[in-house]
Amino acid sequence: MVPYAVRTAEPEDLVELEWSGGAEHIDALARAVQRSYVDEMAVLVITAGRSGPAGTARTVAVGAVDLTKRPGAGELTMLSVRESWQSLGLGTILIAALEAQVRGHGLTRAVLAVEHDNPRAAALYHRLGYRRIGSELDGWPVGPNRSYATVSFLLERNLGN
Repeated sequence: MVPYAVRTAEPEDLVELEWSGGAEHIDALARAVQRSYVDEMAVLVITAGRSGPAGTARTVAVGAVDLTKRPGAGELTMLSVRESWQSLGLGTILIAALEAQVRGHGLTRAVLAVEHDNPRAAALYHRLGYRRIGSELDGWPVGPNRSYATVSFLLERNLGN
């Protein structure tokens, strides 16, 4: 068993998240951390291993929830688990922690988008109770003057009693 911790992301965590995406993704995470200071977003990381002066804790998952994008709902976004740590339950732990953030802000629905060609992630979300409510064109920057565009399925989960 490797000890793990779920905690709020700090700016110094960004340097260790290069595995989660390119420079544009790290920039988006930095903006999300900044927005977390004014309670518009929450950004969480999962670290595994022992922390402290002699510890070897490393960041193995990251995710955020936008508390302002969709009325009455928190939108889970930028979900990523380090490849060598996938299929160990960390995605489930991360989503549960992000959903707790949604509830903590008085919202009763969680929404997320999953790319149409990502069946593994979609299976996780469905297993956790998310249901498809539509689809949308999605995209993000991937380099200077370059963007990636895709169709994503929009999923929702009611977090109320």
